[in-house]
Amino acid sequence: MRRRRLRRVRNRRAVLVIAVCAIASAPLAAQAAQSPTPPGAASAGPPASLVVALGLRDPSLDAGVVRGGEVVLARGFEVELARLLARRLGARVERFVELRPAVRLVAGGAPSWQLALGGLEPSPRVRAAGALSDPYLTTDMAVVLRRHLPRPRSIADLRGHVLCAVRRSNEARTIATVVRPKAPPLLATGLDRLREQLRTGACDVALVPAVDTGRFLRGHRSELGPAVGRIPNGRGVVIAVARGGGLGVTAVNAALQRMRNDGTLGRLARAWLGLDPASLRVLR
Repeated sequence: MRRRRLRRVRNRRAVLVIAVCAIASAPLAAQAAQSPTPPGAASAGPPASLVVALGLRDPSLDAGVVRGGEVVLARGFEVELARLLARRLGARVERFVELRPAVRLVAGGAPSWQLALGGLEPSPRVRAAGALSDPYLTTDMAVVLRRHLPRPRSIADLRGHVLCAVRRSNEARTIATVVRPKAPPLLATGLDRLREQLRTGACDVALVPAVDTGRFLRGHRSELGPAVGRIPNGRGVVIAVARGGGLGVTAVNAALQRMRNDGTLGRLARAWLGLDPASLRVLR
């Protein structure tokens, strides 16, 4: 009898201990369920589908038909870049939307896109809209010669020649402030007139936006000299990555670097622009 009584006492104590532990652990379990993911834990990762904003400023860069703000039949260098970049990030482009002019990047509210491509250069206004990637396209100026002119080795070699550029352009300012030729430059009203001046020998050297050089030479290579280099301006075209959109600019930069290293960016530029501006030698 005494042993049975001791066993019953011990059993009651065990049940009491289990109940107390259960009551004490319940708030901790609830707190753990409600608390956010601890720092350093794995995140959900990038989105599987992306919305990409396009500037639609140039048929070779990004073009398409706009219907209700969405770009259908999208094509061009930046369109293909966005698709390939999405794949490198483990995603796909769900749709393209119009973002023109670029000032709409910062028009109030959260952006409806994850990536924006449209001739964006770093500026306070653009930085306010999202994190900016490394440049994917140069905005340097290409040096195109008339036929039979010896190749320059430096900017100093250009100073004894007659230079030409489009009036009120970055190229015209570069002639005045960087090259500083001995003879006054010839300033044209547009790229067609600039090409004619170079073709006829009215000028020896034309400064052309590097991104336009392939089209400038297309169909006229037998009448013009080659593009022999570029004069850097320290800028480039970047991608705006929306904050809170599930993508990190570090991942975008890493994907762009891989595309640069394996020649993908160069192949895209040659296919859509007729020339890879990054392949031109820098003149200093």
